[in-house]
Amino acid sequence: MTTPKPTAESPRVRVATITVGTNEIRWLEPCFATLLDSDVLRIDLTVWYVDNDSHDGSTAFVKDRFPEVRVIQNESNVGFARANNIGMRAALADGADYVFLVNPDTQTPKSLVRDLAEFMETWTDYGVVGPMQYEYDETGSTALGAYNDWSKSALRWGEQHAFVGDWPNHPSPASPPEGRAPNTLEHAYVQGSAFFVRAALLRTVGLLDEVFHTYYEETDLCRRVRWAGWRVALLLDVGIQHFGGGGTAGSSYRRIQMRRNRYYYLLTDIDWRPLPMLRLATRWLRDDLRGRGVGGVTTWWRGTWETAKAVCWLVRRAPLIRARRRAHRRLGSPTGSRARLWARSER
Repeated sequence: MTTPKPTAESPRVRVATITVGTNEIRWLEPCFATLLDSDVLRIDLTVWYVDNDSHDGSTAFVKDRFPEVRVIQNESNVGFARANNIGMRAALADGADYVFLVNPDTQTPKSLVRDLAEFMETWTDYGVVGPMQYEYDETGSTALGAYNDWSKSALRWGEQHAFVGDWPNHPSPASPPEGRAPNTLEHAYVQGSAFFVRAALLRTVGLLDEVFHTYYEETDLCRRVRWAGWRVALLLDVGIQHFGGGGTAGSSYRRIQMRRNRYYYLLTDIDWRPLPMLRLATRWLRDDLRGRGVGGVTTWWRGTWETAKAVCWLVRRAPLIRARRRAHRRLGSPTGSRARLWARSER
């Protein structure tokens, strides 16, 4: 069931954007300039910047150039997940109805925030949505041109599960066709660079799992949102410019984080049966040890060392993994709310 589309007399909704930055001053001018230029008809927009211990003058720049932006300064780099959680807790305490996580290396078309908010006000079964991503225009134009690499990948894999490239025969996480909004793609996840979520959902399902630190945290939140009975989708008719790539490309940090988090994600996924889970993890382990795993290619000896670090990290967190699985089962149990969408679709 959906609510009517908002009218001029509809109550205003409160949207908070959260941007986390670490030494990314080069992106902040166009990022905040375009966010603050958003069409805010029927919207109370609050823009937050969470600085993750930058040393390039980012915080001073934002305070001076954009005094309307609310700034939170972290004393250390606490990772993408925790930094966004700090921002989201502040936004929730401030009374936000929706939270929009948006990376520094983005440029926001004028109507995007309003389009996302109006979609969520209209289609109340959706918990998380995101725009399609387009190539970044360094001339300053927010016009949408060609899809970026992430959007191309999302369209290629469609509505299959997160690891379809390694294991194609696992069921899709997409919700039933009945009740679906037009022009949506129920991809496995919405990328954290442009992630629009209901505040009420965050208060019940929880925020990003900080154990991930960086990578896979938004994929995990999307699956929890689905287990709790909400839809997750990309909106095919709206978009944002995103440069992408990040500052950790090709680094040992990236490879170790992505490897350990991928195993952690799989081990805490209640939709995977033990035997397929073991087979997939074994396949990953073989590639990781050879330096050909997720996060980038390296030598076999470095791959072995990095994989050993990731495995040791996982072993130390075995009790936490068991606790996460119990919590996830409660989200997805018949006494919980996982079957809500399917039940509605059968009425």
